[in-house]
Formats: sequence, structure tokens, C-alpha cells
Amino acid sequence: MSERARIRLRPGKGRRFLAGAPWAFADEIVMDRRTRALMPGSVAVLEDAGRSPIACVAFNPGSKIAVRRLDDDPAAEIGPAWLHERLARALRLRRRLFDDDVCRLVHAEADGLPGVIVDRYGDAAVIQPNAAWAEALAGALVDALIEVTGISKVVINRMGRARRLEGLGEGLDIAAGHLDGPLRVRMNGATYLADLTGGQKTGLFLDQRLNHAFSARLGRGLTVLDLFCHVGGFGLAALAGGAESVLAVDGSAEALELARAGAEASGVAERYRTRRGDGFETLRALAGEDRRFGMVVC
Repeated sequence: MSERARIRLRPGKGRRFLAGAPWAFADEIVMDRRTRALMPGSVAVLEDAGRSPIACVAFNPGSKIAVRRLDDDPAAEIGPAWLHERLARALRLRRRLFDDDVCRLVHAEADGLPGVIVDRYGDAAVIQPNAAWAEALAGALVDALIEVTGISKVVINRMGRARRLEGLGEGLDIAAGHLDGPLRVRMNGATYLADLTGGQKTGLFLDQRLNHAFSARLGRGLTVLDLFCHVGGFGLAALAGGAESVLAVDGSAEALELARAGAEASGVAERYRTRRGDGFETLRALAGEDRRFGMVVC
């Protein structure tokens, strides 16, 4: 391994990082000429003000979040084997939580992969490399993901505000396999249509899976208003859980079309209605119509 760059905390700074926080901010780092010249996403050793090594980190001199903790071992080798271990650990945890392979497999810092989101849809997955270090290792991340999970389809979604804050460009690539339109995804007793290449985020908000299930229990026997519904996450789960009916509201015609298709696939279309519009404006309109609902999700 070549000599790794070293960066240093300013005197009296970095207390949160030293206590275990995953980040250090730019104003906590000694930003001399050498440090500012490092490439965004550089893997470096972070030292305290006394020059004692603390951790192996990813560094981006152009981001407010200048330092992201990668490993508590300053000498850790950040490469394919390291990525494999982190992904395998995340997979073991999800196997304890879920009985299927529809889940947020990697949730960034919580899974030791800062700035990285991986949503899995059975044999397909979407990666969001939202930090410069992850962008630099995107190819290795795809390879490790396929090796660990056995999936055959991988989309890299390079869209969103988080990437812009890191100074990264936008785009979308199919890194492995091919996709023929939206996927049918079975979750919480409902069937969803997830557009992995043209929809919002990664196709579904899989980080909300447990909340969908919780709200479905709350909505049993009630009329439900699902605001900002996207492709029907809360509303379709509510109907699968025994809700009387759902009115789903979103500003995107494309999202509502997928939501209606999900209701058809779930066999609940007769109890599922959609309304296109801004959520807050629609609330005011519904109040003017004297509409009442047993549960509102927003």
C-alpha cells in the first residue's frame, strides 16, 4: 500500500468525532495547502492535534462534511475485501430483520459505508454513491455487491442533492444486467410497481418498509388519506392490512400511474383512488369539501 495522506484535527476541535461520530466538518480540519490539494474522496489517516492517528477516513476538501469515518483502524485497506466484509455484515443483519430480499440493504453510516445507499429488490439493486469516496470505488462496490448477494441487476443512481453537495455530477447507469420496465415488488401484503431507472430515489422508499407495516395496523377499518404517496407505499399497505379505502395524493402523474397499477396488481383497485396535486393545497381543498379521514399519512 502506498503512503496514505494524513490530515489533522485543529486544536480543540473534533470532539464529536473523537467520541465516535461518523463525520468531521471542514472547519474542524487543518486546511493547509497540502490538505486542500487532496483529491475529493481520498482515503487518508486522520490525526488528532498532537499528530496521533485516530482513524482511516474518506476526505473531501470541497465538502462541508470533509471527513467521513471508514474504519477505526488507521491502517485499514479500503478495497474489495473491505467492501465485501461490510456488505456481508449488512446482509446478515437484514436476514435477521426480514424474511425476503426486499429491503434497504445498506443505510450509509449505519452500515459502515458512509454516504452509500443500497436498496435491494430481490435479484436487482440500486446503489446511490452519495459521497466522493464511494463514487471513486463504484465499480468495486458493484462487484462486491454481486458477489455477496448473488444478484444480477444493478443500477447506479447518481442523482440528488447529496451528490451536488459533494461536488459530484449526476446521471444514471445500469451497471449489470438489464431491466424491462418497472419491477413488481411484493411487500407488506401489497404489490408495488418500482421504476428503478425513471422513478424517484431508488424506485421505492424501502427505508420506510417497517413504517408502512406499522401504519397498516393503525389504519385497519379506517378511511386513509395518503399524502405525497409516490407509488403507494403507505396506502397500498393500509389496504392490504384492512383499511376501508384510500385516497392517494401526489404531484407526479407518473408516480400515480404506478400507484394505480400497484392497486390493480394487489386486487384493491376499487378501494384506491388517486388525486394529482400539491399535498398542502389538496389538504385545503379537501377541508373545503368537508372530507374526513380516519388516518392521514404525510
